[in-house]
Amino acid sequence: MNMMKNRRIGFIIALTLPLLLLIGLTIKPIWTLTYGDDVALLTVPVDPRDLLYGDYVTLRYEIEEVPKNEVSPAILKKIDKLANSNWLTVYGKLVQQGDIYVLDSLSDKKPRGSVYLTGKLSSYDYQDVDGVYVHSINFGLERYFVPENTGKELEDLSAKGQIVAHLKVKNGYGILKKITAVK
Repeated sequence: MNMMKNRRIGFIIALTLPLLLLIGLTIKPIWTLTYGDDVALLTVPVDPRDLLYGDYVTLRYEIEEVPKNEVSPAILKKIDKLANSNWLTVYGKLVQQGDIYVLDSLSDKKPRGSVYLTGKLSSYDYQDVDGVYVHSINFGLERYFVPENTGKELEDLSAKGQIVAHLKVKNGYGILKKITAVK
C-alpha cells in the first residue's frame, strides 16, 4: 500500500515538474508586457539575408552603437580584462526625447528608478561610416517576425533606417511589440 502511494506521488511530481518549468518561462515576458514601460527606439540601416527563418525584419538600433569616447573608463578597463568572453554585461539607461527613447548612459551596474535595457557590450571597437570608433551593444531585440509575404516592404524601410521599434521594457528586459514606419 505504501509503495503504491509513493509511486502515485512520484507520478504526480513527474507530471507537474515540466508543467511548472514551462509556466515559469512565461512569467518574465508576461510581467514585462503587463507592467513594462512603453519605449520607442529608432533603427539604423541593415541588410538582412536569411532564408531559413521565414519572413522577418532584422533590426539594428541607434542606441546599439556607442562612441568609444562616451564609454566610461571603468567599463573600458573591465573590457580590457575580459579573458574568456568578448562581451560584458551592461545596462543602458534610456531617456525620452519627444516620442523616442535614446541612450542616456551606460553602466555595469543596474540603474535604479529608470527605464533601462540589459545588453552585452562588445570588447571590440570598430570604425563607423563617419570614422568614429564605436563599441557595439546587443540588446537581443534584432528580429521581428512578420506575416508571410509581408516582409519585403518592411525590409526595404529597415535598410533605409526608416523604422521605429515599439517595445515594452521592465527591469532591463525588453519585448519588441511592433514596428512602424518613421513619420
